[in-house]
Amino acid sequence: MIPDGTFAPRKLRLYRGSDPWMPCEGVAMVVEVTSTRPQADRDAKRRCYAHGRIPLYLLVDREYSSITLFSDPERGDYRQHRTLPFGKPVALPEPFAFELDTADFL
Repeated sequence: MIPDGTFAPRKLRLYRGSDPWMPCEGVAMVVEVTSTRPQADRDAKRRCYAHGRIPLYLLVDREYSSITLFSDPERGDYRQHRTLPFGKPVALPEPFAFELDTADFL
């Protein structure tokens, strides 16, 4: 599975000469933007990333004009999530520690 966006420390060099896939170890967050199959982004991909123990999954849902941050992966799913409408800032925890401005997502 290839996410729309992947965030990992540069020192891991996950992108250097790698196959179209990469290991989950060290990935801090993945991002998906819903497209032609939004249910896959909301369900199957969410569980896949949680199974890989990726700490954060950010879902930009164009159909619902919302953004959801999933966190705390355990037993194949995320234990916590927070959904906000486009236009509201999303607080990203460490290692990011900033608010993502979604005003331009409208």
